[in-house]
Amino acid sequence: MIKISIQGARGSFHDIVARHKFPGDSEIIESDTSHQVFEDVKKGLADYGVVAIENSLYGSFLDNYDNLLKYESKIVGETYLHVILNLIALPGVKMEQIREVYTHPIAMIQAESFLEKHPSVIRIEGYDTAGSVRMIKEKNLTTAAAISSNLSAQLYDMKILAKDIETEKQNYTRFLIIAKEPKYPPQANKTSLAIKAENNAGSLYKCLKCFYDQGINLSKIESRPVMGRTWGYYFYLDFERGLNTPETQRALKELAKVTETIHVLGSYEQGSVFEE
Repeated sequence: MIKISIQGARGSFHDIVARHKFPGDSEIIESDTSHQVFEDVKKGLADYGVVAIENSLYGSFLDNYDNLLKYESKIVGETYLHVILNLIALPGVKMEQIREVYTHPIAMIQAESFLEKHPSVIRIEGYDTAGSVRMIKEKNLTTAAAISSNLSAQLYDMKILAKDIETEKQNYTRFLIIAKEPKYPPQANKTSLAIKAENNAGSLYKCLKCFYDQGINLSKIESRPVMGRTWGYYFYLDFERGLNTPETQRALKELAKVTETIHVLGSYEQGSVFEE
């Protein structure tokens, strides 16, 4: 049986992604933090991990970029989830009874317009969306609601008081599937790298030119500090080619001449958008 580590409880958006990517028989391992997901994969406690890497509204989840190198994880897949938020409470509870709302801090921000319509409701941040639903169920909190997924309401036999409460409806999160060892499927058409550029004028330009010269489109660039090196940076790159294509190999050959280090984080099939 495949073991998959996720951040959060069953019914979380990470769980939705895990069910989508691994529809067969699998065991879900709940983790309180994304660091624990990486740790589970590194130690072999899980075959795969599901981690959020960026949101179309919030931006990048920077800790998870750092974790890719820290835990030497490999990206073996990705997907994009259209995030839909709901206000969830115990069966029989009405909106006018709600005094507190629990959810993950980012979900709280994304439901700001809805929450502004209920100024007397106290906002309480938790580590997880679905975990907040489960907590309300277990403690029988009749004056509390949680912001979470439709799946979490189903799993914990809860009631949706309000649907689609996110402020911006075009709300998408990109998730990575990580593993301990790399997999380079023949259909791979996207590759992720982490590079350490030389610290001199034009160094980043020289790096990016390696891809331009081969007609390779860079879909993402993210910079993160190098620990122990003041003003040193890793640059994380996503580009739209498989690792073993001639264009990529030529680009990497030239890239090696203008960088200090190159880490191949993974080469995988480009993900698509799905809804819960």
